[in-house]
Amino acid sequence: MVMQEFVMLAAAHWLALVSPGPDFLLLLRSALRHGRRNGIGASLGIACANGVYIVLALAGFSLLQRSPGALMVMKLLAAAYLAYIGWAFMQASRSAPSLKNEEAGGISRDGFLRGFVAGFLSGGLNPKNGLFYLGLFTLMVGAGTGMHIKLLYGLWMFAAVFVWDAGLVLAVSDARVAQWIARYFACAEWLAGVVLLLGGIALAIAAMVAVV
Repeated sequence: MVMQEFVMLAAAHWLALVSPGPDFLLLLRSALRHGRRNGIGASLGIACANGVYIVLALAGFSLLQRSPGALMVMKLLAAAYLAYIGWAFMQASRSAPSLKNEEAGGISRDGFLRGFVAGFLSGGLNPKNGLFYLGLFTLMVGAGTGMHIKLLYGLWMFAAVFVWDAGLVLAVSDARVAQWIARYFACAEWLAGVVLLLGGIALAIAAMVAVV
């Protein structure tokens, strides 16, 4: 029974994980513009943000669901952040990406920390993550499942997020892959910036309309 529950939970989580979104765009840009270390930092930041929401879901409560005001604030913060990184993408698209060389000392330790902060904000300021994990545990995990099993589920999902994102960074930061992507990256980055900027504006409008 536990194995069947785990397979269903893992499958649903995997489908959500591989769906492209703001986190995917951030990881792609981090790897190409700031190097592998920055991308790994962003991967860990995204995983930690997901981990926070997993802990909240495991605790059996959701601040976002219980407080409409908190949900609106989160949506507005997320909208502002999406618009900001969208504008940053559009501005950065004017210059060609360059893959950093870690062996040559091209990446400082601060690159990892900046990537971590950017990843944590990207994952943490997305209220859909909190609602997703709450719904996942509510719908797919039985009431009789012990907390130790639920903790294993949570650790698995945290690890899955980090391994998938870090694997994506490592694949993209390969020199041959990076050279191929770099040919189209400026255009793709500008289009991604437009999508994120418009998405941020739309999210802000939706949040304010919901209040009215």
